[in-house]
Amino acid sequence: MKKILFLLFLIGCGTEDMSDLDIVGGQKVYRSWYGRVGGCGSTLIAPYNKKKTLVQAFSKWAVSAAHCFGKSKPREVRFGLYQRKDGNGGKPMQTVKVKRIIKHPEWTGNRGYDLALIELESRVKFKPRQLTNATPSDSAKLSAFGFGQTSHPGSAPEFLQGAVFRFNAKATKNSRKEIIRASAPGKAVCFGDSGGPLMYNGKLIATATFTTGNCKAGGQMGFTRVDIPWIKRVVGL
Repeated sequence: MKKILFLLFLIGCGTEDMSDLDIVGGQKVYRSWYGRVGGCGSTLIAPYNKKKTLVQAFSKWAVSAAHCFGKSKPREVRFGLYQRKDGNGGKPMQTVKVKRIIKHPEWTGNRGYDLALIELESRVKFKPRQLTNATPSDSAKLSAFGFGQTSHPGSAPEFLQGAVFRFNAKATKNSRKEIIRASAPGKAVCFGDSGGPLMYNGKLIATATFTTGNCKAGGQMGFTRVDIPWIKRVVGL
């Protein structure tokens, strides 16, 4: 049973290439472009223009899930968050104030493009991620990141977590146009991971939207594709 999550978390962890890890037991990861905003995740974004030049202005923008944000605006985003306590484990981190939240026009409150753009008050010093609208081949590796429960019921981990999922072409085709479905044995997105990144070949392809069966490991997780034309319109590209 699909369930939109107000707090999604990842089961497991690893590194950017995490194909052989035991996700439940897992390893912690560090991603400077990952931003923690309220109880959700986000990704610092920067597409390339037609000349293949990185648009640095996008370092003042992040993308997350629309369902993460109600009437109140979050105050800040913490980029490079690696460890909740103890000085971020010695890793670089930058806290930036939120200027505004812009939800996708096709988000109805419980259905549609579950995307939101976060405009930041100042630039972020970390390198942003490029977006992609590519369609992965069946069983292609997709990596996701978040501060999620490692079991349900359970508690959130101390360190940022990562997991590798496999793209499911058939399940994606049978879902709504904006949804990507992916799964892996022993892995799941869970409560608290909403808005967190789903990466394909190092580029942001989607954000975490829903889990299945209270974070059932191995279930078909749901991610919302990034809408690149909409993002470009909003930021004036």
